[in-house]
Amino acid sequence: MTRLAIVFLRGGADGLSLVAPVNDADYRRLRPTQALAASAVHDLDGTLGLHPSFERLAGFAADGTLAVVPAAGYAGQTRSHFQAQAALEAGGTSTGGTGWIGRHLAATAGSKSSPFRAVAVGTVSIPPTLRGTNDALGVPDLSSIGLGTLRTGRGRKSRVRIDRSGAEGFDTATVLKAWSGAPLEPAVAGVTAATAVLDRSETGFAESSGDDSDFGTGEAAEVFAAGSQVLDADLDTEVLMINLGGWDTHDAQGTTDGALAELIAGLDRGVGALLDRHDDLCVVIMSEFGRRVAENASGGFDHGTGGVAMVLGAGVRGGVHGEWPGLATLDQGDVPATNDLRALQAEIAEKVLHTPKVSDVVPKVAGPTLDLVA
Repeated sequence: MTRLAIVFLRGGADGLSLVAPVNDADYRRLRPTQALAASAVHDLDGTLGLHPSFERLAGFAADGTLAVVPAAGYAGQTRSHFQAQAALEAGGTSTGGTGWIGRHLAATAGSKSSPFRAVAVGTVSIPPTLRGTNDALGVPDLSSIGLGTLRTGRGRKSRVRIDRSGAEGFDTATVLKAWSGAPLEPAVAGVTAATAVLDRSETGFAESSGDDSDFGTGEAAEVFAAGSQVLDADLDTEVLMINLGGWDTHDAQGTTDGALAELIAGLDRGVGALLDRHDDLCVVIMSEFGRRVAENASGGFDHGTGGVAMVLGAGVRGGVHGEWPGLATLDQGDVPATNDLRALQAEIAEKVLHTPKVSDVVPKVAGPTLDLVA
């Protein structure tokens, strides 16, 4: 059985840097300081090239197991992070706040809850993609699935840590008390939902499954390594969700080095190590929208619409899929969203998850299929 990993690049990743149209004159005209050189990228098809920090993904492209969907978006897409993420995670519907994976899990659920069928790592909340089922879990850290207490450092953006010293009787009240200074949404919605599941779980995770140095260092590496441990844990996990923040590059984005290059390198190492360890995995990488085509005065890019998505791993048909419209004609300064991300989601639901009735998970959209997976 092929398992699914969804890597969500939150903030709106710059698709024209992840996959750059290096030979397009309008690309160079509109990005006089931020365009990538043709000699720097990993060529895909003579028109588009991967950012040079995608060293591992370039290898997958050469092997024919990386599918790239440029100009990716959907009808009615907005430049609001909240609205764009909500629409994409819902799979293009407004069905009671449920997500497209959540609806798949609900449609294929057994008679008892199986909360590890879908696990989102690095978060105490169940992401919108997974909502609508009892078979999903958000965990901030794998040790939280053992007996321990969630504790946060000072400051609104502090990372969640687990204090296992002498902690017994892991229950909702204990966790909420530990989160007394945390933001309201994760403290109430996420922790209450997560601990209600964890109270019923008799399974714990080891602190580490071995040497995780192949994932690199930093927060992205930690989340990818935790996701790999989930897949190793023999809990019948079918869907892993990895959320990576920091992609809202309004300022000083950089080209072959800088903030974006570091983000891409972390993504590249994480996905590469994950696939090295799990050859039964199909990985989907997407973001809520792309960036504007023209650079701004701060060396960055404001919110756009059409972005890029990638699918790689087990059963994937490599190459560039869908239509690349070029940059001669833009949609209010943005890359036109000519390839519908809901078509990607529908194909993943059908061919990877084997959803019984795909239209109950993602509505049918007009246009040809992307033919991403065999």
